[in-house]
Amino acid sequence: MRYALYVTTLYCVLYFITLTLVANLHGHWWHKVWLRRLLYGQFSLGLVGSSLWLLSRPYELTWLLSIGWGLFAVLFLIQGSFLIALLLITPTVLGSKLYDRLRPGPQEAPTSLERRHFLRRSLAVVPALGVAGVGHGIYASGAQTRIPVIPLNYPHLPADLEGLKILQISDMHIGPYIQLSDLEKLLERAGALAPDLILVTGDICDHKPDYLAALRLLESAPAPLGVYASLGNHEYIRGIGRIRGHFDKTTIPLLVDEGLSIPVGEATLFLGGVDDPRILRSEESYQHLQNSVEKAVGDSTSDAFTLLMSHRSQALDYAVPLGGVDLILAGHTHGFQCGIAGRSALEPFFPERYIWGHYAKEQTQLYTTAGVGHWLPFRFGCPPEAPLFTLHRS
Repeated sequence: MRYALYVTTLYCVLYFITLTLVANLHGHWWHKVWLRRLLYGQFSLGLVGSSLWLLSRPYELTWLLSIGWGLFAVLFLIQGSFLIALLLITPTVLGSKLYDRLRPGPQEAPTSLERRHFLRRSLAVVPALGVAGVGHGIYASGAQTRIPVIPLNYPHLPADLEGLKILQISDMHIGPYIQLSDLEKLLERAGALAPDLILVTGDICDHKPDYLAALRLLESAPAPLGVYASLGNHEYIRGIGRIRGHFDKTTIPLLVDEGLSIPVGEATLFLGGVDDPRILRSEESYQHLQNSVEKAVGDSTSDAFTLLMSHRSQALDYAVPLGGVDLILAGHTHGFQCGIAGRSALEPFFPERYIWGHYAKEQTQLYTTAGVGHWLPFRFGCPPEAPLFTLHRS
């Protein structure tokens, strides 16, 4: 509920900033009646969507949540893109106004006025491009989850682990945008690739009544070595006691601060699960993550291939000093739902977050998935994914 109120407040702030800019700096647009009606109308629709979203929460009404949150999210994205476009073109408009005031001499010639009108009309392309980009992002968010096959090489991989297939499913957020039927179709497609092991790294379901049903689908997925799970922050948000109760009704081991050995022929695969610190900000939360990583791999042996499930990719920094951790599978970030050439567009600003893709430090490799679900119905260059890893000896 607090999150909904926070996002609604942010939407209102963005709206009134946009309204102020248009009314005071872009008079050539403000004089258009259709634009004023569009601005007023989308704000009203946004508040309607937010109200439906808030009403759906106490009663767990999926259909109402889908309508309310979907409507609000789309308008929020359009509002944000329009504001960004306005901010980009505002310096040009201000420069034009300043030039008009400081320019000495007689009134401008008609040809100069025509050029100025052309410039202002041309600037209208920028918001149009912003809205078009949002439209593409919304369309891309509904695309079928891809299953990229990602080979991982290790110089000392045991022979019995050669070609082992590991499917990672993370951040499904079953609710407004991802349905149980989507998970069922994903598992059917993944089954055709014959994964040996399925790992679920948190944030499974945001619609509490569907949580157990989602686990049942995962439980039924064919994987010779089994299906295992670790916690994400949304498991705590939805009530960790109830979530643990759901896992107790299935055969899916939920690994929290612990690990177990899985025999694969003559080799041993050690699988650990890291707890989630809920919010990773304070020194205490980072210490919690470090302690959990140490506990999760504490029983691993030197001859085992050690694989760690961690909702947070920052586990890499705490696993490397321990030595012996071969692979970490993480999620949580969704790649910030905006990517360029297989990396998050925000990677340069947060390199220590390991936002999306394959990383390596010393002998430890990490893959942070962009996830199956999303926060907002928007993805740009960062499609939903459930990666399939194959282990090979280099």
